[in-house]
Amino acid sequence: MGKRLVSEKGVEELVVDGNFYMEGVILTPGAKDVLRNKGVTIVYGPRPEASETESGDALAETIATLLVKEYGITDEAKVKTICSKVLSMIE
Repeated sequence: MGKRLVSEKGVEELVVDGNFYMEGVILTPGAKDVLRNKGVTIVYGPRPEASETESGDALAETIATLLVKEYGITDEAKVKTICSKVLSMIE
């Protein structure tokens, strides 16, 4: 499987706890600048494994972020409802 090219437009979505893990990706120079300016640490290696609960929470947070940024849904009740439905479908 090849590596994924990440530009400055999509780099912030891949930051986890202030770190950007370089496994399976190539960063554009602009993406590196965005990370450096935001104080994000670039880690050259795989992301540490998270427990099932942590990964579910991280997924819910990612879904909520996408709903707000990409779809403009800011109503917390709607965001929670959609997140819980998506997570239940995945399980």
